Amino acid sequence: MSKRILIVDDEPAFLLGINKIMKPMGAILDLTDNREEAERLLAQTTYDIVISDLRLTGVQSEDGWDILRRAKEKNPQTPCILITGYGSADVREKAMRLGVAYYFEKPVAPEALLQALKALGLK
Repeated sequence: MSKRILIVDDEPAFLLGINKIMKPMGAILDLTDNREEAERLLAQTTYDIVISDLRLTGVQSEDGWDILRRAKEKNPQTPCILITGYGSADVREKAMRLGVAYYFEKPVAPEALLQALKALGLK
């Protein structure tokens, strides 16, 4: 059975690249570049994995926290991956407290992301 994955990032190149990497794995991907659409998708769909960037609308934004929190509220068992270009020890610690399975700082190596997805059950 195919895994359904939500991917949220405001960088079109990242979404295009991750789509290219993951499509051959047979995953069903929902891609969006904004929090509102991500929350709408989370409300109507159950995801096997959620991947979100931390900042979607500028340097002060931390929309990713809201997206990951919403995913965990809907289904605490949903594995989440946080990817950020603004990483720090504090961000990593907050991610772990929220129950994020994997934390990556951009640029994330495709192999590292694929390894994490395979560990989460994506074949």
